[in-house]
Amino acid sequence: MRMASRRIVLGTSCLLLAGLVLLGARASADETPPPKVADAPAAGASVSAEEYEEALERAEGIEAGLMKSVAKVRINSVAVLNLQRRRPAPKAEPILMTAGTGSGVIIKYRSKLWILTNVHVTARHHELQVVTHDAVVRDVELHDSIPEYDIALLRFKAKPKRVAFRGVPVAARNSERGLKAGTWVIATGSPFGLGQDGRCVTTLGVISGLDRFLGGQYQYVGAIQHDAEVNPGNSGGPLWDLKGKFIGINGKIAMNPALRGARPTSTGAAFSLPVHQVEAHLKRLVGDGDAEAGYLGVDAETAKDKNGKSVGAKITAINRRSPLQGRNASATSPKVGDVILSLSVKGSLKRVYTASDLREHLSLLPALQEIRIRYKRGKRTHYFKVVLADRGR
Repeated sequence: MRMASRRIVLGTSCLLLAGLVLLGARASADETPPPKVADAPAAGASVSAEEYEEALERAEGIEAGLMKSVAKVRINSVAVLNLQRRRPAPKAEPILMTAGTGSGVIIKYRSKLWILTNVHVTARHHELQVVTHDAVVRDVELHDSIPEYDIALLRFKAKPKRVAFRGVPVAARNSERGLKAGTWVIATGSPFGLGQDGRCVTTLGVISGLDRFLGGQYQYVGAIQHDAEVNPGNSGGPLWDLKGKFIGINGKIAMNPALRGARPTSTGAAFSLPVHQVEAHLKRLVGDGDAEAGYLGVDAETAKDKNGKSVGAKITAINRRSPLQGRNASATSPKVGDVILSLSVKGSLKRVYTASDLREHLSLLPALQEIRIRYKRGKRTHYFKVVLADRGR
């Protein structure tokens, strides 16, 4: 019965793909724009056997390529188990119980295997385990994290031996090239704990937005928005392109405000941390010291000129823990109302046209990094050097 069901599903998928391929082929052949939805051929429209077979063959080729990509990425997707000590009775000895589940991705960095996931997946844990694609439960531990950006790095307590997974590279230059709205993506993970048997759940979707910002306890800066189905338990799991390149970490979903108090479920709007943000902090994450993200401590909004053009990030508030406050404050330090035009980091100029630009640049910098801020106050341009703080833990 399972095999028969699978044939039906695959057959339906191929027919749908064939219809799309056939429509695309006809539009291309006629050198006319694609038909409007209202003008699309009806279900009973005449299609030659030759056209149908050609379209079906191409659709099956697309599906075969997709299945090959899924098989490639699944081996590096894991389920993450958050174990906490609980007392089954008032005077009983505490026992370890699974308090929550999430997902993760095995990466390779400097010839060593690590696991990336979300900080909120590991919250309040006493022990951590992962289930790899071979259904083996392996003990892991939290190595380091960037709490404000929801990035956690786990390490295996014992070096995995004779395993099929090799880990994926974290390389933004290769992985993020060409990402646009409409790009197909694959999400793998363990929604609702379904991947605890080693067989991760796979969903398919498209990118529906880039450079999204989501605030709160965990800030998602420059996030990838997509509609591959993501549910509780997918958090920390990887997002891939169709070639099997690692492009992000799934972590948040949009909630339906009408369902307050209900368990969150997929709404068609999921958000992933982009791989370039992870890559920016990876060297410090795998190091021996604590990785700390840089903190400027300012709120800003996009400043516009009289023509409505975005020209910088206008400071609307400065946090009391900001390095621009206290002993660093002076007549030349940026103040509320000033407009930040650019940041210089180790001689590299980072232009700031919007508040999003400012958040994006700062999200990639570590604590204790010296930056040079160019800003405008009235009609005059000023420069100020400051060392980024950390938020503390």
